[in-house]
Amino acid sequence: MTEILLTIHCATMDTPSLIDAIRTVTRVPLHVRAEIVHGRDFADAQASEQVTATLKRSAIELIEVASAMDSILQAAGEAKRRSAVRWHQTAVLARGRMA
Repeated sequence: MTEILLTIHCATMDTPSLIDAIRTVTRVPLHVRAEIVHGRDFADAQASEQVTATLKRSAIELIEVASAMDSILQAAGEAKRRSAVRWHQTAVLARGRMA
């Protein structure tokens, strides 16, 4: 079965509610990291971010089977949040663990 790496970019304040929503539909590990986006994508920026052109965001990543993506994205879309969410999917060609 095809595995997909799903990356969701969201406002830092929305991270906990998105994690809670995603956990209702999947049990795979979620990796969360803080990000700073330098740019002028004001469509997603708050007023203070527009002034500095620096957006504080989180990236939530998970690997899950392709058939689960629709339910994960639906849960994320229905989560209580203040800002827009951007996402992308990347096919996983190989993965493993080295001890």
